[in-house]
Amino acid sequence: MIVVLFDQSTESCYLQGFNGSKNLFNAETLWPFTCVKPTALLRVGILSLLDKWERALDADFLYDSIWSKLTIDEQIVLSSDKADRLYFVSANIIPSESFIEKLASLSKGQSLQSGEDLLALRVDFENPSNGLVEKVPYGQDLNRLQFIEDLYLNIGAEISKDYEDLCRERLSEAYSDSNTVLGDQLYVGKSVEMECVTLNTKTGPIYIDEGANIMEGAHLRGPLYIGRNAVVKMGATIYGNVSIGEGAVVGGEVANSSIGDFSAKGHYGYLGCSVIGDWCNLGAGTTNSNLKNNLSSVQLFDYSLGTVRDTGLMKCGLFMGDFSRSGIQSVFNTGTVVGMGCMLSETDFYPKFVPSFSWLYQKGKQAYQIQKFVSDLEVVFLSKNRKLDEKLIERIIEINQSTFKN
Repeated sequence: MIVVLFDQSTESCYLQGFNGSKNLFNAETLWPFTCVKPTALLRVGILSLLDKWERALDADFLYDSIWSKLTIDEQIVLSSDKADRLYFVSANIIPSESFIEKLASLSKGQSLQSGEDLLALRVDFENPSNGLVEKVPYGQDLNRLQFIEDLYLNIGAEISKDYEDLCRERLSEAYSDSNTVLGDQLYVGKSVEMECVTLNTKTGPIYIDEGANIMEGAHLRGPLYIGRNAVVKMGATIYGNVSIGEGAVVGGEVANSSIGDFSAKGHYGYLGCSVIGDWCNLGAGTTNSNLKNNLSSVQLFDYSLGTVRDTGLMKCGLFMGDFSRSGIQSVFNTGTVVGMGCMLSETDFYPKFVPSFSWLYQKGKQAYQIQKFVSDLEVVFLSKNRKLDEKLIERIIEINQSTFKN
């Protein structure tokens, strides 16, 4: 069985009749978080979308990636012994039992639809040019990432699901009696350092991955995921519905938020109803608003539209793309979207939309020169014993050129 996790930009002879169609998921609706990262690798809860699919189905999974040297169709040919059951599934779908049952019931030439949206398609490996498709309505509740706010709205429920799935086969390590634990939904991985911490799992599970360091006086509330080798600083207050990535550093006050891999919010300040990408840094005192004083719904900048979109939500905070950094005492208004590769050095409210590669300072603004940005990023990666990949550099330069061309 082969499953291709696709979006509107996926090039394949099996999608010839659909390429460019508005009925296909457009990954730009999840920008700036899918600028360099495939949708399949976005973490929602504990696991990425790809991880969830791999645990749900015994199949070879393919997806578009800057790191792949082969096209999707070339990858399919390499796995042709499994191609009798060849499916294309929209990359933004969070798998569920009901969806997998519907997917498995498809015959060749049938598609799974939600209204006009193409959710999945079973194709004939031997006859890619056959454009005849029989539409099958899905007709059930569907969980998918359509907009950037979905990355925080789904955190709590997905942590609970992932926790139940993972803990069927994993036993928690022992932890010190100096910690206070309420409830019985706590998983602690290997080599975790944790002393004098309060953990309330009555509100949802807490999953602490291996190598994490939870310092004294931290107050943790589930649902909560703390990633591999992450650090939670002394006295941190984490209210729940929070997902913290690998190697991230977190302090201060956090609620209803996702923090990416190797990002840092290491000091005091509030982060709520927010999504922070990978390799970001929030300076000491950085705080965001997530609620308007008049309690009206929040508008967010939408890259796919090129303008703002009404979310219909009362609460939305900060959405910061990969590799962006804020200075000390930075403040972000309700529903702020910051692109990737920004350097922010103000101590007043930033604009509600900051384009990628912006450098804002003392009421001034300039473009973050790409040569300097790449050089600075190489230093950041080296600080975590990582090397900046050439393919990633090429993609960053491509986005930079596209940003300033428009």
